[in-house]
Amino acid sequence: MPEGPIGESWDLADHERGMSAVASGPLEGRTLRQLTEELGPALVGEGFAGGVFPLMIKLIDSKARLSVQVHPDDDLARKLGVGNNGKTECWFMLGDKGELFHGVKQGIDRVHFETAMHDGNIRDTLARFDPCDGELYFLPARTVHALGAGCLLYEIQQTCDVTFRVHDWGRMGLDGKPRQLHVDEALSTINFRNPGGPVDAPTRPHPQSGTIRDLVDCEYFTLSERNGEVIVGGDSSACSVVICLSGEGSLTARGGQVPLAPMRTVLVPAESGEWIARGDWGQRLLVARPRFN
Repeated sequence: MPEGPIGESWDLADHERGMSAVASGPLEGRTLRQLTEELGPALVGEGFAGGVFPLMIKLIDSKARLSVQVHPDDDLARKLGVGNNGKTECWFMLGDKGELFHGVKQGIDRVHFETAMHDGNIRDTLARFDPCDGELYFLPARTVHALGAGCLLYEIQQTCDVTFRVHDWGRMGLDGKPRQLHVDEALSTINFRNPGGPVDAPTRPHPQSGTIRDLVDCEYFTLSERNGEVIVGGDSSACSVVICLSGEGSLTARGGQVPLAPMRTVLVPAESGEWIARGDWGQRLLVARPRFN
């Protein structure tokens, strides 16, 4: 356990700063990096061309406002020499609490934003929202954003940890000094045309079982919310990352069965194909799957 305050858990990660490992079974202790390198498409999916595991899953609990920040896209990350991947992400909110900032207000451009930075009025340029349980906020790379106090959420993102910090609300780091800002990089990254607000994602019957909400369908991943006593998903084209939000039961796929409980994340390899989740009183799941360019 690291020292100091802990605001987020990297529940599934293939990154030098946090690495997932197999919890049990014959591969117990093997890291996600090792399995991705050894199994490749059999683990990740048919279109996987190598590299790190493409998705990262975080559980975030913000007790105070987090920094105003922005992440580059793939092209800009390479141009700036900060990595091969940018960071497109999304937030799935848990509970009716907190505040968040997602994009800028209508009519704000770079000139307005720079002036606000200089005058200390960044907050007035940001689009603010009071999130509700089950809302999904999609953040394509280059969207300026900040989580406020009181938010509990799952973050599903590209595997990347590059952040350009725009504003830090006057806080001090653990060393008692202001944390570094990346003003020039941020200003060259922010897309002032990215709109803010939750995604409109109605619930509909799923053709196989239960119900589904289609939350994200972007070039890097898909994300859906599934509900039901019996939930069927997955195929051999891509792995499934299954996050249990509520309910208890089990997930069965070719190769074995694992228990499901709230706030447990399970990676189902692509070669396992279809999986089935069962719970006597129903389950609420998030299902993320990578997409390949």
